[in-house]
Amino acid sequence: MAKLSFQTARIAGVVTTVGGMLRPAAGLREEFGFTDAELERLQKTLGLQSRYIAAPGVTTSDLCLNSARVLLDGLHVAPETLDAVIMVTQTPDFRAPSTAIHLAHRLGCSTDVMAHDIALGCSGYVYGLNAAFALVAGGLSNVLLVVGDVASRFADKDDRAFAPLMGDAGAATLVTRADAAGPAHFALHSDGAGHRALYIPGSGIRDEAEPRGPQGSMYMNGAEVFNFTIKVVPTMFAEIFAHAGVAPEAIDYFVLHQPNKYILHNIRKRLGLPEERVPDQTQAVYGNQNSASIPGTINGFLSAQLHRNGRKKLLLSGFGIGLSWGAAVLDVEDLYAPPVIIDDRKE
Repeated sequence: MAKLSFQTARIAGVVTTVGGMLRPAAGLREEFGFTDAELERLQKTLGLQSRYIAAPGVTTSDLCLNSARVLLDGLHVAPETLDAVIMVTQTPDFRAPSTAIHLAHRLGCSTDVMAHDIALGCSGYVYGLNAAFALVAGGLSNVLLVVGDVASRFADKDDRAFAPLMGDAGAATLVTRADAAGPAHFALHSDGAGHRALYIPGSGIRDEAEPRGPQGSMYMNGAEVFNFTIKVVPTMFAEIFAHAGVAPEAIDYFVLHQPNKYILHNIRKRLGLPEERVPDQTQAVYGNQNSASIPGTINGFLSAQLHRNGRKKLLLSGFGIGLSWGAAVLDVEDLYAPPVIIDDRKE
């Protein structure tokens, strides 16, 4: 079983940048042809208010780079002191080479830096964080984790169930060595039997179907993804509580991947979690940010509670594409977590 614990790594800071183009929910009438009744139903069930997407020509790495620069500046960390850069994305600049390598160069890292990509979405932040903690446990001192997607680019404009939900964001997290960090616990899972529940047809060499867009368009079996989520998340929570040796009452905030408000409401009810400790507005305001939705929630809706504000215990949980899912229980102390940044590049 993929259960891991670390003692000497901590999250020093988190910064999230969202795309600069605001798309209010009211615009869905014209953009996707929704009737007033359909739009009202979307807003009621999913909590959809707006989303932010990247301007044409702006890539995931551009959003991540902006977040990384703000993060390192805020923590007074020089880019050349970074030991590793890990990028989690499904929308890289190129299929090859790894976008992390070029991003590290643009950031000003030295040629001693280790850099590579991880191709994951909804669970990607927890998976990437686990990799960063493992590198620090192995001897590195400063690991930069950048995550996100310009998900609006792989949303089929004719898919009225998927495209209206997607937002664009890029986040940066610095994981550093800290002997007094306290334990961090991770539990990770995957089930490739469900890989076609959420995937991009024609995007690789196995499936030769022609993609429907410039990068291919994401297909989602909504019912299957929902059933998967409701099935695995409660079990995952019980598992991570047991692995970490903590009770739910010890968690200050439950920061979950934000697919939509309906799914989060169901999870919260099934687990009996207090509403004030489970922020659920990220997708409603910014759109589904894929791997950036956990840091996006921290910066978007927990900045006041966490930014330079003592020690807090968090449960982080991501679940979705792959199928894959994971959770972590860890402490943050005096976290650098300013409010979300809106990219200033427009149409």
